[in-house]
Amino acid sequence: MPTTTGMKGGGYYDANSEEQRSASDAFLPWLEEAIAALPAPDSNQQSWNFLDIGSSEGANAIHTMKHLIETVRRQSDLPVWALFDDLPTNDFNQLFLNLFPASTPSLSATNVYTAAIGGSAFGRLVPPQSLHLATTFNAIGFFETRPADRLPHFILPMEPNPHAPREGVEVSVSELIPFQNQAHQDLCHFYAARADELVVGGKLLVQIFGRNETHSTGHGLMDVLSDALLDFVEADMLPRSFYEGFVFPAYYRDIEELIAPIRNKPELAAAYRIEHAESRDVPVPFNTVFASTNDRETWAHSYISFLRAFSEPVLAAALPDDLLKENIVEKLYQRMERLLMDHPQRYEFHFISIATLLTRI
Repeated sequence: MPTTTGMKGGGYYDANSEEQRSASDAFLPWLEEAIAALPAPDSNQQSWNFLDIGSSEGANAIHTMKHLIETVRRQSDLPVWALFDDLPTNDFNQLFLNLFPASTPSLSATNVYTAAIGGSAFGRLVPPQSLHLATTFNAIGFFETRPADRLPHFILPMEPNPHAPREGVEVSVSELIPFQNQAHQDLCHFYAARADELVVGGKLLVQIFGRNETHSTGHGLMDVLSDALLDFVEADMLPRSFYEGFVFPAYYRDIEELIAPIRNKPELAAAYRIEHAESRDVPVPFNTVFASTNDRETWAHSYISFLRAFSEPVLAAALPDDLLKENIVEKLYQRMERLLMDHPQRYEFHFISIATLLTRI
């Protein structure tokens, strides 16, 4: 089963995902290039079919889709299917509110049709050979299924941040192996599903949070979550067994791991050509503001709102019911915000965005 129900709903994710938009916008030129090289729809299709996978509440996905439609309109006036996918537990009400604000279509270009799909990114979502372009931004950084292995001394399948050490927090190389294997298998499932769906010559843009030689997107974010949980353990507000059994179900790949299935798995190597593959340390809006104002309180609040938008559903689902009744989630995020204000250097955050553009061959 999926490892998260989706992002925090009710408009919360839309209001606190400017950082994700910054990461995806960095690769919009690749999409312009991709659309210019797309094969024209055949006589059986008679439309351009674009799919965004992991659209959440839609603000960022619609922003990108508008750009794609504007680009394709420079070369064709054929109808466009704009398709948006996320898990069945996603807040699709908010997605449709964004698609039709005040009952007016936000994708208002002529001959554009919209639809939403409930389904996992790791399985088939549309009929075979029906897509010209598929995109996904950050969604497949989460595991396909909940890992069976445990990490009793950290909450993430990643070596802890060396710049934020805490006694007893550690992960061995051997402990990471099953998570690395699962992350690789998840990507194989994702790429295989898209290979079935794309027309020959179709394009796939994959962008997710990741890591490079010096930073991981998990640094800072997972450090402050881990520290808050451990503070609550030490204060007898959480059992030690909860920390030892909790694994945040995300994996921070490097660029080589992102493209390894295409290079190493014969059926995927035969299905795709790699056009681009790159990692970038993209601008983080709340860091940019902090650098100019030095306002710790505002920075900490924005940082935690960003973290909460994607982490709260995971954390709330993992906590025992009796602790949820004590409003422990709210108290944990308040603790995290206090830690950020008191120790901003410890929780320095970099958004390492890794991406690849693939052509179906």
